[in-house]
Order: sequence, then C-alpha cells, then structure tokens
Amino acid sequence: MKWEVKELPDGRWGIFLCKKYWKFKDKPVMYSAAVTRDTAQRRVDRLNNPGFYSNDEKCYTVGMARADAKKKREQAKKEKAEAAKAKREAKKK
Repeated sequence: MKWEVKELPDGRWGIFLCKKYWKFKDKPVMYSAAVTRDTAQRRVDRLNNPGFYSNDEKCYTVGMARADAKKKREQAKKEKAEAAKAKREAKKK
C-alpha cells in the first residue's frame, strides 16, 4: 500500500491511501491529519518506506508469546506421555 498527502478543506493536511488501493472506488481512505505539509510528508515517507523505522527483529508480540507457551505445553505433554509409556513398558518386563 502507498500513501499520499492531500490538503483538507479546513487547511490541514491529510494522509490518504493512494486511489488504486481503495476497496470502494468512491470512498477515499484517510489515515490521519497533520497541521503542516512537512509533518504529513514525513509520516507518509515512514509509511511508504518503513525500513529504517521497523523494529521487527526486536518485536515480541502477544501472539508470539502465546505460540511459545503453547509449544512448551505441548512439549511437556509429549514428554509426560513418553515417560508414562516407558513406565508401562517397564512394568510389563
């Protein structure tokens, strides 16, 4: 998706989604408004090219934490089942 700066009727500057990405062709998508064009343009530059501002390599989301916890639970359950199986086999001998 790409964003662009357009002037609003009240004198502020709006950040809008480029027309080719609109879901409904008759309804523009506005992200936010800024007092000056320079501020709006800087924000658009960040939205269009987030490379420098991205912190993906350091980001640890709630979803990631839940997935890790689920993996640990499943691993513990698997180890418990294997231990029980080994115990049953030892009893048979």
